[in-house]
Amino acid sequence: MWILLAVLTALASLSGFSMEAASAGPRESGLDFSPTRASLETLRARGLEPTGLRPVYPAGVTCRRANSFFADRTRGDNSMRTPRFYHGFHGGLDIPAPDGTPILAIADGAVVSKKPGVEDGIGGIEIVLQHAPADTGFPVWLYSQYKHLKDMPALPVGERVRMGQQIALTGATGTYGHYGPQGSFHLHLTTFASPDDRFEARLFFHPPNGSWIDPLAAYRGLPLDTRAVRALPGDAKSVPIPHLIEGEGVVPEKSRLIWPYACRRS
Repeated sequence: MWILLAVLTALASLSGFSMEAASAGPRESGLDFSPTRASLETLRARGLEPTGLRPVYPAGVTCRRANSFFADRTRGDNSMRTPRFYHGFHGGLDIPAPDGTPILAIADGAVVSKKPGVEDGIGGIEIVLQHAPADTGFPVWLYSQYKHLKDMPALPVGERVRMGQQIALTGATGTYGHYGPQGSFHLHLTTFASPDDRFEARLFFHPPNGSWIDPLAAYRGLPLDTRAVRALPGDAKSVPIPHLIEGEGVVPEKSRLIWPYACRRS
């Protein structure tokens, strides 16, 4: 038993994944969420397939815009993603921003995991927030994962954060393969939904009883489930983006989720 634990710990260290995470009960094998081993059928069952949702950015303000969407097969530069990870499907939303741009918590929640990563490792430095139903108004637990960070956030695991609070800085860690030595400065935002508060964070983060959801579905509101979102009529696929305006406040005023970058008056 101790030998097995030592081996797993060594593997986690070599792969650049943090062992720093809040306790959330027994850990699962995580095979259903494995970047390299999950089947296409499993990925679809876990919600990783295109939804057709697209953002509608607010008029009168300038917001940072996404350039690669949930389950896209292409990157922001229109190149094809490698089939090595998740069969080439994008697990989140990419939003370009200059080096060091502040990243905001999309909702009230708590820090449950941080990963130091390695410069050439998938995802790079990351932080994960857990959002209880009371934080979002959703009948499920929501998780937001922020990747490619400039450096490790100072926030400790277990710390409560508020929607709109700065939690990290934009970086390019984990992007130096395809994009070369300069990397690509952007935020990769992944969101998961789960019926409970259990999660796995030993090698890669996921809620064992949950699924991926399109981040735009979280901004749109119920339904969150990918299959239900895919079934929505075309006129329901446009998603107005709730946001924080620098020096002003949140729009719409009662939003419980916001865009991970502040917008500014044009």
